[in-house]
Amino acid sequence: MPKIPLAVTVAGPALRAEAPALSAGAGINVLQVVVALAQPWPLAFAVDQVIGAENPRPILLVVAAAATVGLSAISGLLDMAGVMSVERAAERIGARVRARVFDHAVSRSLRWHDRMPSGELLSRLTSDVGRMLDAIVALVETLIPDVLMLIAVLTILVIFDPGLAAVGVAVLPPLALLAIRQRRRVRAAQQDARAESGRLAAATTDLVRNVRAVQAFGRTDRAAREFGVRNNAALSSELKAINVSARWTPLADIVLAIGAGLVLLVGGRQVLAGNLSTGELLVVVAYLADLYSPVRALTRLSTTLAKASASAQRVAEVLDSDEAIVDRPGAITAPTLRREVCFRDVGFGYDRDRPVLRDFDLRIGVGETVALIGPSGAGKSTTLHLLLRLYDVDAGAVLIDGIDVRDCKLQSLRERIAFVPQDPWLLDGTLAENIAFGSAEATRADVLAAGKAALVDEFAQDMPDGYDTPLGEGGVRLSGGQRRRVALARAAVSNAPLVLLDEPTASLDQAAATSIMRAIRSATADRTVLLVTHDQDTAAIADRVVTLEPLRGGEQHGRSDPDAARVPQASPQEASPQPQPLA
Repeated sequence: MPKIPLAVTVAGPALRAEAPALSAGAGINVLQVVVALAQPWPLAFAVDQVIGAENPRPILLVVAAAATVGLSAISGLLDMAGVMSVERAAERIGARVRARVFDHAVSRSLRWHDRMPSGELLSRLTSDVGRMLDAIVALVETLIPDVLMLIAVLTILVIFDPGLAAVGVAVLPPLALLAIRQRRRVRAAQQDARAESGRLAAATTDLVRNVRAVQAFGRTDRAAREFGVRNNAALSSELKAINVSARWTPLADIVLAIGAGLVLLVGGRQVLAGNLSTGELLVVVAYLADLYSPVRALTRLSTTLAKASASAQRVAEVLDSDEAIVDRPGAITAPTLRREVCFRDVGFGYDRDRPVLRDFDLRIGVGETVALIGPSGAGKSTTLHLLLRLYDVDAGAVLIDGIDVRDCKLQSLRERIAFVPQDPWLLDGTLAENIAFGSAEATRADVLAAGKAALVDEFAQDMPDGYDTPLGEGGVRLSGGQRRRVALARAAVSNAPLVLLDEPTASLDQAAATSIMRAIRSATADRTVLLVTHDQDTAAIADRVVTLEPLRGGEQHGRSDPDAARVPQASPQEASPQPQPLA
C-alpha cells in the first residue's frame, strides 16, 4: 500500500497527539476479536451436547443460548466504546490537520495564491481532509482487528483441521493479486475525481462570490452553463470511480464463495465418513466466515485507502509548498519610520520574464504625502505590495530608514504599515469588528476614535445597532464610499506611521469622493502617506505627485509589454522639491 505512508505523514503531528485515544480504540478492537472467536462455540456445544446427544439435558441449551446472548452484548458494548474512542480522536485529528493546512496556506506568497483558486483550496481543506480521516478510522477499526482475526482464525483452523484450513485459504492468494490490481485502478480513478471536484469547487466559489455581477449583466444562464460543465465533469469522474469500485465487490464475493463451497463439500464428506462431527463442521464453517469477513473488509479497505491516498496527495501539495515570504535568518524588528522610505533601483515582475518595474527610484520623506499617478499597468499598486512584502523585489531594494524591508521581521514590518486596498474587503462581522481588525490591541475606545477620524460616525449612527451592526458578507450592506471609510478607519486604528492608499476614490461619485478625501485628511494626519490614484483631484491632496509611465518595448530589450512600468518621471504637478534624487 505505497500511498498510506503519505496519508499518515500528512496527519503525523495530529496522529501523535491522539495516539492514546487511538491506542485505546485499537485495544478495544482486539478484545472484540477475542469475543468474536468465542462466539461459535456455544452453537457447537448446543449441537453436540444437547441437540445431537443421546441423553440431552435441556438446561445446557439454556446455558448455550445465554452464552450466545452474553457474547453478543459484550461485542456490541465493545463496538460502541471503540467507535467513540476512534472516531472522536479522528475528528480531533481532522481539526488539527485543517488548522495546519490553513495556517500553511495563508502564509504562502501571493504568487502561490495567484495559482491556487480559493475554491480549490477549500476543497482540499474540507473533503480531502475528510477522506484522509476515513482512512485513519479504517486503519484502526478495520485493519488492526481484521488482521488479528485472520491470524487467529487461521491458527485455530490449522490446529482444528489442517486439511480444511488449506482448502479454505486456497482462494486467498488469487484474491490478494486481484485486490492489488483493483487498488491501482481505484486510486487512478479517485485522483481524477478529486481533481474534478476541486475544479467544481473553484468554479462554484467564483460564480457565487460574483453573483451580483452575474445578475447585473443578466448572465445567470451563462453562469448556469459554466457550473453545469464543471458539475457534469465532476459527476462523470465520480461515476467512473464508483463503477471501478463497484465492479470489485461481486468479484471478491464470488472468489470467497468458491472457497466456502469447497470447504462445505470436503467437510460434508468428512461428516458422512464419520471423521468429523456436525458441531465441529459448524465451528469450521463459522470460523471460515470469520476468516472471509475480514478478508472481504480488507479488500474494501483497499478502496478507502486508494481514495485517501489521492486526497492525501492533494493536501500534501499544499503542505509541501515552500513558496512563501519568510523572515531571513537574523531578521530584525522593523524600524519606526523617522526619516524616509526609499525605493532604490527596484525591478519586479509578477512573471519574472515580464517586468512591471525596472530601475525604479523614489524617496518619501517622513510626514510627507506622495501621490503616484499614471495609466493602468504602470506598477503603481505594485509599489505598495513591495513595501508590505506581499511580494519581494527581483532587483534593487525597498528601504525604511536605510534598512532593507527584507531584513525586517514580517510581523513587525506590517505592524508599522496601514494599508487601504483598492477593493476594501470587509469581514462578515460587525462594523466594530471590521475596524478592530486593523490592530490586535485595539480597544473599544480605539475603534470609536478611528471611526470618528475616518468619518464613519456619519453613517454609523444611522445603523440599527450602531457600531455593532453586522455588515454582511463583504460589507454588502454598505455603499462603496462607506466601505472605503471603514477601510480607512481600520488603517487609522493601527497607529501605524506609514499609510498606503490604493485608489481610495475609484468608482465613486463626486460627493462620495469628496467625503473620502476629507476622511483621508482626518485619518492620516501627521502620518507618512503613499497614495495611488488615477484621479487628479485626489492627487491634489498630496504634497508631491509622481507620474509612472509603462515600460516601452525598447526599454525591455525588444519586448513589447504594455503592462510594465519604467522609472517614474516627476510630473509638472510635483508640489514639493524637498526629496532629493537618489545618489
